[in-house]
Amino acid sequence: MNTAVAEAQDPVLRAEAMKLAVDAGRRAYLAGRMQKKYTASPSSPATGQINPLISR
Repeated sequence: MNTAVAEAQDPVLRAEAMKLAVDAGRRAYLAGRMQKKYTASPSSPATGQINPLISR
């Protein structure tokens, strides 16, 4: 990480960006993962969708 910060055009901004990335990763970990599912389920309704297999 030192090289990435030291050789950046704006080292302060690069260091801050890396700090925010680490913080975001930690927050995501603490938020926890979603419940494990063993079957797929759509998150959007299938009605009103365009069917690409139907020729126009």
